[in-house]
Amino acid sequence: MNNLSARIRIVLLVLAAILPVLALTLYNGFRERSAAEAAEHDELRLVAELTAKRPEQLLLHARQLLQAIAANSDELLRDPNACRAYFKRMALENEGVFRSLGVILKDGHLHCNSALPDAVSVNVGDRSYFRQALESGRFTVGEFQVGRNSRQSGINFALPVLDDESRVRAVLFAGLNLEKFIEHGESRRDDPERLAEGLVTTIHDRNGVVLARYPASENMVGQKGQDPFLLKITARHRGGVFTAADAGGVQRLYAVEHVGLNPDGVPPIGVVVSKPVDVVFSSAKQALLDTIVGIVIVTLLVLLAAWYASGVFVLRRFHTLLEVAARIRSGDYGARAGFGEGRDELIRIGAAFDEMASELQARDSQLQQMMRQLNEQAITDQLTGLPNRRYLWDRLVSELMRSKRRGAPLSVLLFDVDFFKLFNDRWGHDAGDLVLRNIAHVIRKVIRGSDIVARHGGEEFVIVMPEVNEDVAAARAEELRREIEALRLTFQGEELGVITVSIGVVCSPQSTDTAEDLVRSADHAMYEAKQGGRNRIVVKRLDTAAGCGG
Repeated sequence: MNNLSARIRIVLLVLAAILPVLALTLYNGFRERSAAEAAEHDELRLVAELTAKRPEQLLLHARQLLQAIAANSDELLRDPNACRAYFKRMALENEGVFRSLGVILKDGHLHCNSALPDAVSVNVGDRSYFRQALESGRFTVGEFQVGRNSRQSGINFALPVLDDESRVRAVLFAGLNLEKFIEHGESRRDDPERLAEGLVTTIHDRNGVVLARYPASENMVGQKGQDPFLLKITARHRGGVFTAADAGGVQRLYAVEHVGLNPDGVPPIGVVVSKPVDVVFSSAKQALLDTIVGIVIVTLLVLLAAWYASGVFVLRRFHTLLEVAARIRSGDYGARAGFGEGRDELIRIGAAFDEMASELQARDSQLQQMMRQLNEQAITDQLTGLPNRRYLWDRLVSELMRSKRRGAPLSVLLFDVDFFKLFNDRWGHDAGDLVLRNIAHVIRKVIRGSDIVARHGGEEFVIVMPEVNEDVAAARAEELRREIEALRLTFQGEELGVITVSIGVVCSPQSTDTAEDLVRSADHAMYEAKQGGRNRIVVKRLDTAAGCGG
């Protein structure tokens, strides 16, 4: 005590004087809070249980419906048209509760669907409800999803159809109409007194995606209904009541119920009912407020003094640290606190921040260099050292656009090695690699610096020649063909023989040709060269308009 300042001694004396009153006030307040909390727990638990009855009934109804349909599975699987008509009738009989009904084959393709035309082909093999049903052989409830073709939101129920050996033949499904589900729920929650109390009811899937919310809120359906912290809590609580902060930081009392159980052991649907804690404990809070006004005034004075003092001596440096952290988070690794040296804790924290920023700056530089290297490797063919197909398509599209803007021609050469498969079969793949590397060397010697060359795949190569008409392109192709034919290669002491190529040439004038059109046309021209006896060039004219002629 001898080392304490006079200011600290006065603060401690005031605190010691008000502690008994504060303790008694808090004790009475907590007793009222406990009583209110117990009553509210029971009410919220009851609301959650009653709300969960609706999805429980839906799950039971969907399961019974699919089980009844399964009895007709043989007929449904035989005739897709009859299958679709049957499910359309079933959808009408269920008064719009299900937006779609149908059968999915084992490979994921829809055999029939009440909500889609026969001509539409859809594969749902990646949907979780289908995979679980297929793998477990049991009734499964899916997650919130938006239909690929219908663009309607909902969740699907799935029931496998088993053969005599308990193997899955197909999967029946029923897609819940969320709009109908929400309308039914809203019709049962029209009590204005409950809405005024801040009561919120949310029904969500296993991932926390909102299926229904009361009172209704714009854009909530299909979104994450809770913050990640609360989702962890609700996942951990099979049922019960607890207190936690919502996404806006407001303390609320929550009641949780889970509906159903999927084959993987996870409940597919959850019900969360909540009410603000301030509403629950309003009367107790008012009583506490009336009795501790004097204590609050004294506490505020102390807090104000501490506020200004801390702002001068402590918070200023904290703000500096926060600004440095924000700049580092935004990518400015050159940010520094610059507190200097000293034994003060904040100065030491600032020095640690500066060291961290320096390390991040060095690592970022290394990462950028590695990214450049990886990008270069991603567009380079490792065998020939030429750019690969990915690089070709990126450059060809941009060159074609530039050519059309300038009104200049653009020629494309596509060629491959004649009888390369037979060549590989005779000499082996190592000899084939030797041929491809030497052809790449010839290409580099023949093309201009502005030309684009890439290995298109296997023994195919593509050369893009900006601002070159078909006559010049054909001459360059002939030069390339002769250079390759003149190659004399040996492998393991044996001569590999004459190597020839068939080349297709195509030129794009000022037209609407796409990159795919050009490469496809060049490929057709190369095919004609092969059909004509190989070791030759075929020029394919796309357009007789000016721009590509000699």
